[in-house]
Amino acid sequence: MEIWEEERIPDLVPEAVTELVRKSLEVAQGISKHMEGLIKSITNIRDAIKSSSLVEIVKLDPRKVPEIGGAYAVDSSFKAPLPLVYGDMFIVLGGYVRYPRIDSTDPGLNRGLKVELKLGKFTARTQTAISKIVEMSIAKDLLQKDKYSTPQWDLLIYDGPLLPLWPLVLITRHFYEDEKKVLEISREVAAEARNKNKVLIGIVKRVDSHFIERGLIDLMEEQGEIKINKNHLKLNDKALLTLLLQPGEALLIGSVESSRVIDRTLVKEGKKDIFMRFVDENSWVKDIWIGFMKPIRSKHVIRFEIADYKGLGVKNILHWLNANSSNTACPYPMDQVDKMTRITDTVYEFARKLIIKEAALHLSKIARIEGPENVDLLLEFADLQKKFIPDMG
Repeated sequence: MEIWEEERIPDLVPEAVTELVRKSLEVAQGISKHMEGLIKSITNIRDAIKSSSLVEIVKLDPRKVPEIGGAYAVDSSFKAPLPLVYGDMFIVLGGYVRYPRIDSTDPGLNRGLKVELKLGKFTARTQTAISKIVEMSIAKDLLQKDKYSTPQWDLLIYDGPLLPLWPLVLITRHFYEDEKKVLEISREVAAEARNKNKVLIGIVKRVDSHFIERGLIDLMEEQGEIKINKNHLKLNDKALLTLLLQPGEALLIGSVESSRVIDRTLVKEGKKDIFMRFVDENSWVKDIWIGFMKPIRSKHVIRFEIADYKGLGVKNILHWLNANSSNTACPYPMDQVDKMTRITDTVYEFARKLIIKEAALHLSKIARIEGPENVDLLLEFADLQKKFIPDMG
């Protein structure tokens, strides 16, 4: 307890510190016991994966960079809606960055932003859907508008999965209107990418899939390739592959259409039927290849989803991603667009004050109502005891 006696935690009452210490020690002991068995199994698991015919570990050489015309990265960010008396304020900031940058008098060829601002009521699902609509709309413009076509570029990179509404499609057949719009515009973007011979890439940073534990390990056990205590493997793909892969390696799972690992995972989770119905309605997702990568400059693992409509070859694309990714495990243009679209407290407060000013001015013109007091009241925080700027969504 000495470390806690030395620490000063001004935001916590003593009772909270005592309880946090007790619970933290309990969790730490559980993690250490779990990790002990997992670490002992890592070498056996890696050897089995390397020799398995179900997947492939690809060695990525940063010097082996294929000729690729360039890339656009697209991202969006949002925070939980800000509760006001009038209704919740919800802001999405979407943007794109071209990489490498080109010399042009039009700055819009290299970067751009799009803002969506709404007042109303929003569930967690509709927030995510609105954000994806903003991203897809940007992607559609990049593919369709002639001004972006020269000089040549080949890759369109998303921050997030290509598979729309994944894993939501595995748990429901009911979609909100905004979610239906996501599916519609995803199909349009895929069709346009196919027509224009572009590669679609999704980079998933927060990985909670279980293709390794529930798919690959299960199949390897069935084929007699490995025998281990599976209780040690009850972790998501990112946790397992962070230990299994070395920097400069990728694990190629296969395509949605043909991968036995993906198929077994869906069966194991009891989700195959509902997923196949989704695929029948969105046949373009069969083109997606799924895998995991730990770039040469990073200790972190990301999941990639690639639809190679240009025919560059998935491995060639992975070599390019490896050579052009930073310590965040993400491609450089994604790092850039992530910074550009980051929403700060200032964004929300600026928008709120601007709406108050403009609404009051409009009222004074059309209804001869003087003063912004009423507008100001309606756009004040709904709960003044908990006045806050919301957390990231």
